[in-house]
Amino acid sequence: MTKDRSKKEQRRLRELAATAYEREMNGAAEGLLKQFERWKNKQIDVFELNDKIHEFHNGISRDLYRRYTGEHPELSVAIALNRGILSREEIGEELLLSVEGIATLFHVRDPQ
Repeated sequence: MTKDRSKKEQRRLRELAATAYEREMNGAAEGLLKQFERWKNKQIDVFELNDKIHEFHNGISRDLYRRYTGEHPELSVAIALNRGILSREEIGEELLLSVEGIATLFHVRDPQ
């Protein structure tokens, strides 16, 4: 997938994948923050909080890491486009056609 791309395009794809990764991690961290608030308000004990942290680390955090840090950033960007994490404007005309083509070719859908 990456052999025909210039270094500039590859760098841009990695930047876009990193942006999408950060956005999704921020959203996921909000859920974890709510668990800390529940603990602070004594709705759960520290052991349940620890379980929630463990679930976060082994669940969504690991899934997002795999989704956005792989060898094929164009696939990550296609997923982010389909999920609405990145916009067509952010991706830009230069990369949009190939990213959309990859999404269509591989029928990239929301893996969750």
